[in-house]
Amino acid sequence: MKSLLRFFSRIQNLLAVAIIALYTLVAIAAPRLAPPQDPENPSPFRVASVDTTTSRHIPLPPEPGLPLGTAPGRLDVFYTLVWGTRSALRFGLTVALTTACVGISIGAVSAYAGGLVNRLTLRLTDTFLAFPVIAGAALFRLVLYPVNPQDPMTPLQSLLSSLDVGPVMLTLILFSWMSYVRMVNAEIAKLKQVAYVQAARSVGAGHLRLILRHLLPNAISPAVVLIGRDVGGMVILRAAFTFVGIGARSPWGHLLAMGRDWIIGPNGNLVQYWWVYLPVTLALIFFGIGWNLLADGLNSVLNPRGPHQRLW
Repeated sequence: MKSLLRFFSRIQNLLAVAIIALYTLVAIAAPRLAPPQDPENPSPFRVASVDTTTSRHIPLPPEPGLPLGTAPGRLDVFYTLVWGTRSALRFGLTVALTTACVGISIGAVSAYAGGLVNRLTLRLTDTFLAFPVIAGAALFRLVLYPVNPQDPMTPLQSLLSSLDVGPVMLTLILFSWMSYVRMVNAEIAKLKQVAYVQAARSVGAGHLRLILRHLLPNAISPAVVLIGRDVGGMVILRAAFTFVGIGARSPWGHLLAMGRDWIIGPNGNLVQYWWVYLPVTLALIFFGIGWNLLADGLNSVLNPRGPHQRLW
């Protein structure tokens, strides 16, 4: 209870909760805010029906029925912004929680085992750290997914498709667990020598009980902070990969990619087509800020050696 009160005594934590709550509400209310054409299988994109002689490749400004105008191709910006929120939350939480589970498990077991097992695990972790994520995304796109959509899928490709796992999601899961391993490994390597762990071992506590009951609860706090930071970071990375065309399926990133040629209008005017890039850019920025503020707030509460000053 004291930790909870300390968390909400900082204005930045209240701001973080408010930002994340807003995105969550938008994601939940997406069918009402932007009704899809097919409620059973909603698409993150909708082509606006506009009676105009203007080319469909020219963005249309906001008007009644189109509160944020359209992107090239008559894509409804507001609709994609709303449904992209649901996609972003699902993607960020899935990747962050999956990588955390994998990294925490590997780090805990290797640190508890010690010796050769721990050294080999840390060397493997270093190997994965040296591999560039963007190369992994390009590799998985070529190897695990059919180049031609008309080609038959292999059993592995069918499984990944049924799980809605794209090349970028798979890449980020496989190449983001290393920080958790390092963090948890270092904490448990210290904790397994303390008196209460030795006492539990002396009275016959098994290996699994020692790890789950005595070691992980006292070593997991830094990993919880990292999860909060990674949710926002993964979504921004996904949008960046979509923008450069490396197989991601971020609605926000796709919207930015579609409007890249309209960011600078005639005579270098940056505000003439502001609706093409500004709303989605702000959505990405505040999404990342919200989760990073939450991670900082969790760190201030979970780290007993950190400062807990009130900011208001």
